[in-house]
Amino acid sequence: MKRLLVLSFSLMLMSSCGSIFGSSKSSSKVVPPPPPPPEYKPSSKERAEGYYQIGLSYLNIGEIPLALNYLFKAKELKPNDPKIYNAIGVAFIQRGELDRAEKYLRKAIKMKPNFSEGYLNLGIVYEKRGELKRARKYYEKALSNPLYLTPEVAYLRLAMLSLRENQVEKAKEYLVRALKNNLDYIPAYIELAKILENEGKIEEAQEIYLRLVSLYPKVQYPYYRLALIYLKKKKIQHAKALLKKCIKLNPDSDIGIKAKIKLEELDE
Repeated sequence: MKRLLVLSFSLMLMSSCGSIFGSSKSSSKVVPPPPPPPEYKPSSKERAEGYYQIGLSYLNIGEIPLALNYLFKAKELKPNDPKIYNAIGVAFIQRGELDRAEKYLRKAIKMKPNFSEGYLNLGIVYEKRGELKRARKYYEKALSNPLYLTPEVAYLRLAMLSLRENQVEKAKEYLVRALKNNLDYIPAYIELAKILENEGKIEEAQEIYLRLVSLYPKVQYPYYRLALIYLKKKKIQHAKALLKKCIKLNPDSDIGIKAKIKLEELDE
């Protein structure tokens, strides 16, 4: 009888173990992996910014059709962004379509009345049309905004206008102002050195070019101008060395081609 009770108790324990720990069959089930996270979809604003940046990249390397393609995509997604209209205006300036450029630049300014970059580019449109007074007006309008981040560009444009009007001293003043706003603004140094050369102040011009070569060794123009100065001083070997450096930086640019021609003349 006792043996029978023990056997019954053992069977009860075995059945209860199945309910507590689960059967061997159920423990072999494969747990499905969690579902993948939902795919990230950028917002219209983010897509517009992406198209805008791609458009700028193409604009910077002169690929105008591709630049406009992406800039117009950006405009469709974000039709109230003045910087997009400004970039489209710049693209049309580079393509020589000044009326179209003006149309988009004016839209940019209408959206953002203190948009200095828009006024600057509108000034460039008028300068290219030969309307120098109106160009000056818009360059000065760009500078009227104390928050304008790159005033040196507008000062350079005003300097170039002054040179076209034979106001050399005024041009020099604008160039100095440009450099006060940005000590690394290479175009202002170059234009100032050109003026000094034309005034016969060769040593001062040479000093600027030497400074540029030292600080910005990948800028072509100073090598070429220095070479010409050394040729005037009959320092032929110095001139040749500078021309070779100029060519090495970019043999296919306008300055690179001029340097090649000059070097070939010296080697004849």
